[in-house]
Amino acid sequence: EREDLSSGVQNRTLHRNSEEYVAMEALLQTASLCNNATLVCDLDSNLAEGHSGAAMSGQPTELALLVGAEKAGIVDPRPKYHRLEEIPFSSERKRMEVRARPVSGIHECQAFQICTTHANLKASPTTKKKKAMDGG
Repeated sequence: EREDLSSGVQNRTLHRNSEEYVAMEALLQTASLCNNATLVCDLDSNLAEGHSGAAMSGQPTELALLVGAEKAGIVDPRPKYHRLEEIPFSSERKRMEVRARPVSGIHECQAFQICTTHANLKASPTTKKKKAMDGG
């Protein structure tokens, strides 16, 4: 007997201009940029459940992130970046690090735009005045 693990889960469509989609796009672009797996596929193929028809190479977690990005329609940003340095994942540090520079000089990855906007808002004169008025 097989239990349906998807019961109670709602599938919904995210619109490209929604906050949720922008956040998901930033997350999956970053996950793709810091990824060593390769996925050459046609996810629209009519193969059996669980078979994407893809040629895959890499760690399962990294592959899952690329498949998620592909299914969400998010373009892989890796061709637009030069990888400068990689510090591999280690169980002591519990992370992997990648330093990359955009080929064009302009970041294509949404996460960089969000971080820059957030940093600029925190440092804006209006924010400093508001903090002063709030006693912060």
